[in-house]
Amino acid sequence: MPTFGTAWLTPRLGAFRAANDGVSIELSEAARDLNAGNFDAAIRNGHGKWPGLRTVKLFDSVFTPLCSPALKRAARAIVDPTKALDVTLLGRPDWWAAWYAGIGVSSVDLGNRFGTRLNAEHLDAAAAIAGQGVTIGSPILFGNDIAAGRLVPVHDFIAADGRAFWLVYPTLRERSRKIARFREWLCDEAGSVVAYVAGR
Repeated sequence: MPTFGTAWLTPRLGAFRAANDGVSIELSEAARDLNAGNFDAAIRNGHGKWPGLRTVKLFDSVFTPLCSPALKRAARAIVDPTKALDVTLLGRPDWWAAWYAGIGVSSVDLGNRFGTRLNAEHLDAAAAIAGQGVTIGSPILFGNDIAAGRLVPVHDFIAADGRAFWLVYPTLRERSRKIARFREWLCDEAGSVVAYVAGR
């Protein structure tokens, strides 16, 4: 979950720390066994079913084409995959296929339209900000970049893959005060960005 941590969670943690100075935070990108007792909670992406864990939905996993402001005019041509593109595509091919299916375009061949293949959504977003192409990414995770004008949505349609981001923690720890404080804060933060994206 490096993109969630890099693009969304880490920039917000200062506010949580300021209000909860008695709670220490250690982040890890590696998947951890929460029932082993070394970590209290985790963020996972999926369908919300993990044995032995309590799950709290934060927001849906959604994606839409994003690019730098300088490329927006050229990027509008992506809606017709039969036309030549002046910009390259970045991001996951399966997300692009799902997005195209959502706007009514099926059986699209995107094989020769991709630029540099990167292995994480936040790296694709960094390349898009640098003007290297149009990425397919989350307007929620990259909301700060959109608000700051570093990224702009190319199209109004936002696709979803049926998954979501979840706060998870062991069922046996659900009465933990520090988990409760983090859960309440995280849900408030998630609610505010979902409302912002819905109203944009």
